[in-house]
Amino acid sequence: MAGSQSPSRPCMRCKKPDAAFELRNVATCQDCFIDYVDSKAVKRFTVLQRETRTSTKPEPRRYVAGLSFGPSSTVLTQILDKTAQYHASRKGSSPFEPLIVHIDTDLSARTDSQDTPSQRLLAKYRERFPNVSFECVHLSKVLSVRTIDWTTIPVPEGGNDAERLQLFFSSLPSVTSRADSLRLFIRHLLLDIAIQRSYSALLFGHSTTALAALTLSEVANGRGFAVPWQINDGLFTVCTYRPSADPASTTGEEASQEDAKIQFPIYYPLREILKAEVMTYLGTTPAAVQELIPSADGSSSSVVSHKDQSIEEVMARYFDGVEGPYSGIVTNVVRTAGKLDRLVTEHYCRLCGITLDQEGDSTWAGELGDDLTQDAVNPDTGKLCYGCKRSMGG
Repeated sequence: MAGSQSPSRPCMRCKKPDAAFELRNVATCQDCFIDYVDSKAVKRFTVLQRETRTSTKPEPRRYVAGLSFGPSSTVLTQILDKTAQYHASRKGSSPFEPLIVHIDTDLSARTDSQDTPSQRLLAKYRERFPNVSFECVHLSKVLSVRTIDWTTIPVPEGGNDAERLQLFFSSLPSVTSRADSLRLFIRHLLLDIAIQRSYSALLFGHSTTALAALTLSEVANGRGFAVPWQINDGLFTVCTYRPSADPASTTGEEASQEDAKIQFPIYYPLREILKAEVMTYLGTTPAAVQELIPSADGSSSSVVSHKDQSIEEVMARYFDGVEGPYSGIVTNVVRTAGKLDRLVTEHYCRLCGITLDQEGDSTWAGELGDDLTQDAVNPDTGKLCYGCKRSMGG
């Protein structure tokens, strides 16, 4: 738990008399609090460098990091900027070159416009964080990535890419399905950028609290077996697909073919930082940084209607509420999930990219009362995991 307290107690780390914060139930001064958060992230960068190094000689550390304009991804950007500045000032240090990418999800704006709200806000980030590079990519670009088998997804033909995506999201059966698909599309697009441009790894700004929410939402969405792949640091198997020589095939069996598999690193540098600590850290930054983050819509009250909320939003609100009095529970969810073995098979879901567990899918579907006979004649059976099939079909 992190928060402000009376500065009457000394800092338990450096013994300064003005311990204005409480960090994991320990009185802490502002400098030590900032150092704690920075060091947690930098340690993950060190692990990442060690596990991805391919030569004994110094190599450029080129990372892609996602930016949602939220608190956690903004803190990650701040730490990446400070780290890049530090390495640039050291002679002999290998280059540290992060690329911060924001995916513009506004499908109503022109995809070629250079003056969207997202681009204007990103320009302010460029001014505040001069030691890292920024880029804004429109969500419609996801339709060109090859890490998704588009023949398994009901994306309409005709019209421009933004219109096609609008129709696709409108056709999905629930708020949860739309939120789930959007998250997967953003992940794939960031992953595609990192791979195509030969970056070393992909970074996400999820806090411990966000990873705990993702863990339970994946279970609720029917992807419980995918949790170790979704929240752990390390290599992630990425499959690419190419159109079949017979695209007119009506069987669905030859609509696309697996082209290649590669292993690509995905890391969460803020995985050991609670959301409350992220917010406290932001409170120590200059006002110019705090003003970058759009104000949250709606009340933070725990008494809400879940009718128009996705499972991800419900889980996020739940963990936001329990993090304060029960921060240990939030941490244990992530640590326990991180100890689960990663199931490895030869087949992967052609949407979320997670290894397929056909036996587990059938058991899960049967327990929920789904028609397994109907699934058996579905041409996409064996291509999508249970969670993705539910998102596409309700």
